[in-house]
Amino acid sequence: MPKRHNRKKWWIAAGIFLVLILFFRMMPLYKPALSAPFSGPYWYNPYREVNTEGRWMRANFHAHSNVWGFFTNGRKNTVEDILSKYDSLGYDIMGISDYQNITQTPEIPYIPVYEHGYNILKTHQGSIGAREVYHRDYILLQTRSQKQHILNKLRQRTEVLVLNHPDWMGGYSLRDIRFLTGYDCFEVLNDFWKSEDLWDVALSSGKPAMIVGGDDAHNVFKQTDLARDLTIIYTVSDTLKPNDIYRALIGGTAYGVEVTKRFSRASVVEKRRNLDNMPMLRSCKIRNDSLIVTLTGDAREFRFTGQDGKLLKKVTGPANGIHTAFYRLQQEDTYVRVKIAFPDSSHIYLNPIMRTIEKDIKPPMPASQKRWLFRIFDK
Repeated sequence: MPKRHNRKKWWIAAGIFLVLILFFRMMPLYKPALSAPFSGPYWYNPYREVNTEGRWMRANFHAHSNVWGFFTNGRKNTVEDILSKYDSLGYDIMGISDYQNITQTPEIPYIPVYEHGYNILKTHQGSIGAREVYHRDYILLQTRSQKQHILNKLRQRTEVLVLNHPDWMGGYSLRDIRFLTGYDCFEVLNDFWKSEDLWDVALSSGKPAMIVGGDDAHNVFKQTDLARDLTIIYTVSDTLKPNDIYRALIGGTAYGVEVTKRFSRASVVEKRRNLDNMPMLRSCKIRNDSLIVTLTGDAREFRFTGQDGKLLKKVTGPANGIHTAFYRLQQEDTYVRVKIAFPDSSHIYLNPIMRTIEKDIKPPMPASQKRWLFRIFDK
């Protein structure tokens, strides 16, 4: 009898041990990534090489087609519909970001993109320059470690990794943004949600995340889905190459545009005219101890924002507008970004200049670190 009782205990212990192994095998565990402001004697300026010899190109990396039929909102759009609409709007670069699917098309300069994520709180990621779809996700509420695990897996399969609409439905919390790492860009501007405050949290914690704006278009036959939020990318090449686009996004030689709601219901022709007439960035330079921003046309206001989202300076122009503004950099500044408002309430969001240790080198993203249990059980 005692032997049978001991055998039962052994099987119970073995069962518990097996459950624990499976539990830790399925639960990724990561340490919080380093969270510290940018520092160093130099400034990284993503626009330091912008000049009149190059050109700015319109891009959208967030639009959905009918690939999944009636299962997703996007069933009215064919790939050809999307490409045709954006071509009419004067866009130079397009990506079809279907969920869990890389849409193939011979169009150039088409960029392979897909949107990852099928969880309940819209914790989604944009994979720009995607090489392979990562099919796993955590469907219910996600821990920070699980989110980090997804980012790490996507990092291995893509050129540019974006946090899509991070503030929408609480997909990413303030704490998540402080301690997650390994991504390249932040979709600050999205037709469904603006994540400007969270972007400052990322920058303030030393994550060199560059801006992306996207329509998140699900119906290109609906005027309010088109040309609302976009990314403008700088290039000096007459021939567009995907690697040049990836490099510009990661390095920050791009900016986001938020189009006024007044044009939300305008026709494609009117939207195109509005985009064609919008002033562009002429230069963003650091001279001596000042950041100087100049446009090709007039704006209503320039706002300089720094650490913890603090407003550093606001420059409002006269009735006929202002096309340049400057901010004198302070010793305590860790990053400075500029938001520019136009008379029609459209906005330009520039990428930040950031303190850096190495001259002209963008501060690195902190490395993610697995906890020891995950190092044992992870592949």
